[in-house]
Amino acid sequence: MGRFALVEAHSPQFVYSPQLCYWRSLDPNKLLPAYLYYWMSSKEFLHQVGYLKGQTDMADYVSLRDQRRMTVSVPPLSYQKEVVERLKPLDDRIALLRETNATLEAIAQALFKSWFVDFDPVRARMEGRPPEGMDDATAALFPDSFEESELGWVPKGWKPRRLDSFIEFAYGKALKAGDRITGDVPVYGSGGVTGHHNQSLVNGPSVIVGRKGTVGSLFWEDRPFFPIDTVFFVSSSEPMTYCYYLLETLGLSEMNTDAAVPGLNRNNVYRLKVLGPNAGITAAFDSVVGVIRRRIFSNNQQAQTLATLRDTLLPRLISGQLRLPEAEAMAPETA
Repeated sequence: MGRFALVEAHSPQFVYSPQLCYWRSLDPNKLLPAYLYYWMSSKEFLHQVGYLKGQTDMADYVSLRDQRRMTVSVPPLSYQKEVVERLKPLDDRIALLRETNATLEAIAQALFKSWFVDFDPVRARMEGRPPEGMDDATAALFPDSFEESELGWVPKGWKPRRLDSFIEFAYGKALKAGDRITGDVPVYGSGGVTGHHNQSLVNGPSVIVGRKGTVGSLFWEDRPFFPIDTVFFVSSSEPMTYCYYLLETLGLSEMNTDAAVPGLNRNNVYRLKVLGPNAGITAAFDSVVGVIRRRIFSNNQQAQTLATLRDTLLPRLISGQLRLPEAEAMAPETA
């Protein structure tokens, strides 16, 4: 309840459920849709929603009739335009950073699949072709033929190995919300970040795996973090980038061992067998994907900085507490 999104003119068509509704400006020459969107983050909107929610026996519900009773403070159109001109470039830049990260993530996943699932470099060498997008030194790490194994036909020299021969799933530690001290260390549960603390339990980068609740969920964390007792955190003799994308392929979310309370038994995971590539290949993979992960982290940090600035400017601009020249001075270059 109270979450909202701006549907712009270029947005694709979509279907929305009866649990949602939409607000539309009847006269954009008086009320800009984008300004209405930003106004919905203001205390004025949130206070009205909070009051109306308390008028029914249903939690998190405000009827359309009650929504129509809400009032919107509408400043002059020129002011609305200037507010949008200050805030929308920040949102556009945040959206671009997130789209870039989605593309980078897809590239990393595709590279893992090419090297370790489809064995494209091996097939290329078998056919006398240089593997695509790969220097000679890296290509030489891959064999030029396949051999039969208990896992089927695999690159020559790649041996099946149990997961516990190179990966450890370590238990997180209980940390109740009331025991957390204000800080910037992310606290991870099986659903992701559940809060922050002033001390870490693990230095990143590492991988977090859901143990209870959201079984088999996977999260990458570059920074020091605190995993609670509903998750495992990963340590390994192999590069963490290789471990992360390998774990994505193992179907951990389907390995629930407890019908009453969903749970992941690490011993069941340890028994899984995967191929052990020839020496040097996982390091070569890390040299490429490590750069991608660092770029993703940098983009996330920049997006968070921009979001913090937007959230600082927005209520002060909507309420008129901050003059537009002051907002312009605070905003960084977003081009």
